[in-house]
Amino acid sequence: MKKSNFSKRIKALALAGSAALLIAGVVVVNGCKKENTNAQVKQTVVDDESEAMLAHILAFKERMAYYHENPNLKTGGQLYSASEAVIELESLLNFNFCYTDNQYNKKEYVTSEIIMPLDDLEKINDPKLMEVYYERVIDTIQAQMGRVNFPNMKLLMVDLDVSDMDSNGDAIVSIGALIGNSGPIPISNEVGWWFGNDVGDCSEVQPNPYEGIDAALEIENEVLNTMFPAPPPGKIRKKTNIVSNLEIVSPWDYWLKPEAQRNNYKDSKLFHAIEDYGAIDDDVCCVSIDNEMLFYPPQYTDIINSEEEDYNNSHGTAYVFTNCIVYDHQLIDQFTGEYTKIWHTMQIFLGHVTLVNTYDWPVEDITTYEQ
Repeated sequence: MKKSNFSKRIKALALAGSAALLIAGVVVVNGCKKENTNAQVKQTVVDDESEAMLAHILAFKERMAYYHENPNLKTGGQLYSASEAVIELESLLNFNFCYTDNQYNKKEYVTSEIIMPLDDLEKINDPKLMEVYYERVIDTIQAQMGRVNFPNMKLLMVDLDVSDMDSNGDAIVSIGALIGNSGPIPISNEVGWWFGNDVGDCSEVQPNPYEGIDAALEIENEVLNTMFPAPPPGKIRKKTNIVSNLEIVSPWDYWLKPEAQRNNYKDSKLFHAIEDYGAIDDDVCCVSIDNEMLFYPPQYTDIINSEEEDYNNSHGTAYVFTNCIVYDHQLIDQFTGEYTKIWHTMQIFLGHVTLVNTYDWPVEDITTYEQ
């Protein structure tokens, strides 16, 4: 799941430049303030950064709209390197079209690639970038969502990266879209949740009243509720500078017991069972409501915090958690039809999270967006 080092290096350099500009702006503004407590200074920095980011993205949005309304203008505007252009586009997409604070009972992360034309100096101007934005990026995301085709589909996050350069000197841009299906997630039952497969709770009632829900989704929801409590009234989260190239985390990365002591019960921070450590019966497949469902969500959260810290330490960044997907997996004996291994993995997304006033930037539905 790793992207190329080229992509990481390009994005890191561009983000470092953007961060420096924002920090410089904050320092100047804060220098005029007399309040002196740590709490006040911290709040001022957050507000100033949010306002600076909002103003910057809004100015870019207006330039894109201007050249879209004046398609005969082929020159003028600003010039961007490939890495600068994708950050501008990514930020606008996440502010404009991405929902951040609802419940989603299905999620899928999909990727595609487009070509972004560059001039002889490896730059692109506003008129050309406008064409990329409307005719390639938005079209591609709409096509991605059409393929996923959830019944109540929402765009949750977008990650753009310069993955390579083609033989013509143009940029190959990867478009990653996190797509969710908006819908309620029940938070409790009397027995527990089946480890995966969307088959519902562990009761024997048929048809299962919770079909479409499983332990993987319940744990994921608990983690998100912990990491993202409800924002203050009148505020909404906006997520930018998305990092989607962390390796998917597996149970064998986070064992809690030495092999000789493993018995298919809390062997790892991530749910895991294999026939080598004992029979995989219904009790093992059921993540109990009064025990394991209390145990696993904090473990998954701890993994996220660890992965976030490791990434920031190794890249010199200050990203925070933005989202995750918990996947369920199984291996089945082809002769007996019995499970031989069942487990969860987790995909973690990092980035920047900003609180803005809800009325400053309402979310538009990209699936119905007409250019």
